[in-house]
Amino acid sequence: MKQTKYLGIRSIRQAGVTLRALRKARNITQKQLSDATGTAQSSISDIETGYVSVSLDVYLRLLEALDSELFAGDRRKDGSLRSNS
Repeated sequence: MKQTKYLGIRSIRQAGVTLRALRKARNITQKQLSDATGTAQSSISDIETGYVSVSLDVYLRLLEALDSELFAGDRRKDGSLRSNS
């Protein structure tokens, strides 16, 4: 599987765009993600387009189903993350 680089998320919209990119990179439909997580397909659509804010629990459940994780790091002015190495 192609490894996705870490992306800085600074807004609900960016979180949705990232979720959509992860889902598409894994060739998973919104319906398949819905079935895997118990989250309505319409809610996934709204999350991916940034129309709704969801709890961290829901976002983490979606990420887990996509074999992904949430990562927090120091913010750089250019939006990239600092490495701890």
